[in-house]
Amino acid sequence: MYGTYQQQERLTEDDILQGMLESRQRFAKLDNSRGYQHSFRKKSKWELVRLSLLIVGIECTYATETALVAPILLGIGLPHTVMTMIWATPSLAGLLFAPVIASVSDRLRSRWGRRRPVLLALGCTILTGMLVLPNGPAIGELVGLTSVGWVATITTVGLIMSDFSAETSNGLCRTYAMEVCTIRDQARVLSIMVLTGGIGATMGALFGAINWNRLGIGRLLGGNGPSVFAANWIVLFVGLLVTLTSFSEIPLPVQESEPMLRPVTQKMLLDEVKRAQGEGRVQDEKEEVQEVVGFRQFVHNVLHMPRSMKVLCLTQLLSHMSYLTYCLYYTDFVGATVYEGDVRALKGSAAAERYDDGVRFACLGMALCSTTSSIYSVFIEGLIVRFGARPVYVGGLLAHCCGMLAMGLMPHKLVVFGCCALTGVMYATIYSIPFLLISHYHSKNCFTEVDGQYVESIEPRGFGVDVSMMSSMLCLAQLIVSLAIGAVIDAVGSTIIITFISSAFMLCAAGSAMAILYMGL
Repeated sequence: MYGTYQQQERLTEDDILQGMLESRQRFAKLDNSRGYQHSFRKKSKWELVRLSLLIVGIECTYATETALVAPILLGIGLPHTVMTMIWATPSLAGLLFAPVIASVSDRLRSRWGRRRPVLLALGCTILTGMLVLPNGPAIGELVGLTSVGWVATITTVGLIMSDFSAETSNGLCRTYAMEVCTIRDQARVLSIMVLTGGIGATMGALFGAINWNRLGIGRLLGGNGPSVFAANWIVLFVGLLVTLTSFSEIPLPVQESEPMLRPVTQKMLLDEVKRAQGEGRVQDEKEEVQEVVGFRQFVHNVLHMPRSMKVLCLTQLLSHMSYLTYCLYYTDFVGATVYEGDVRALKGSAAAERYDDGVRFACLGMALCSTTSSIYSVFIEGLIVRFGARPVYVGGLLAHCCGMLAMGLMPHKLVVFGCCALTGVMYATIYSIPFLLISHYHSKNCFTEVDGQYVESIEPRGFGVDVSMMSSMLCLAQLIVSLAIGAVIDAVGSTIIITFISSAFMLCAAGSAMAILYMGL
């Protein structure tokens, strides 16, 4: 993937990398009590799965929220307009605070590392929010605040805590995993994270499909909704515990004081290749400390992103706008358009039953989407090696584009079910390749191409900040979709319009992906 350099000693780039890693691993073993030697060796598949288990809990949380938040808010007595506005609040919080939290993690000097303390705090916030969200009425009754306004406020606080913290943790978990892996393992761990994320989403859907009241658990925990969130809580707790105890990070002060304990980046590898080839003096290793970006520099990074990052963020924004248009309204589209049901019909009427049947059928389609995403993620790394990142990225986006267009033109059961598999291909794509590209940019410290040559950046950019900005595109997309698409559906008078809107967004994303700087990946 990274090319081969022919040298007088006939050492390949992989040979030089292996030598660099082995020398650092031997140095780290001199003090086994700190346990940093793992950072310089290849990880097994099980070790990469351990790093990815938090993603299972996060994706399970997303699936649970998608299925149950709207019924919870409507059950309180809120109108659809207010319910939609509440859905936008976590997105707004994410846009304002997620990059700031990532910037703090870039500069954290804790002995426990930079990412894990922040992930622990966010994980505890998610777990607390998941207890508050489905139990708003019970909490309101406990504290003597039983009006619709107060119960809605309590529930909204739980939603913000869980959704905002889950989204922020999503990017930071990937950052942590890539930083404790060698540069050759980064693509592997991202692919495994997409695989485990699909498993988590499927688990969330299955939890929602279970009738917990029949099992007796629902009566014990206060209903079906709290039972689903309780099952999700256990999955998230286990994932958080396993991931945060998987591998220790090398603290920032240690990296600053001991050059041999700094993770090997692609730039360091290329400098070593040049040194071996005798191409002149390269930068001293003391300049190779990972970027530590202060708040002022963080704001500058956000406002003055290089063109490569702007195009990548735009592509991710359009991709998420397309996916969320499908995700948030797919069940309603199938129930109302494919099954010709009516959500407002009297309970027990033929129209209401058709709508409920359509929603259940749509859940099967979304389960197919998650399963396909997991399976396809296994092959992404190999496809990138064989065909290159550009064809794989653009092809994955166009798969969803064609699927949405087919749904709109032929709204039949088999079509809307089968096309969900194409959406799964897209989902695996947008949660792996963009993060791999950011890692590629930072490892080479290059964000710009001039006359076919990659130009090394002279300004420090925080890796965690850039990953978080990429994750924040989901927050911005959710905010736009939540505030705009509902009005479009009301104006048109049919949910079929969401398929064409989703297809158009993804077509624009594919065009933007063609302009991304891939740097030979």
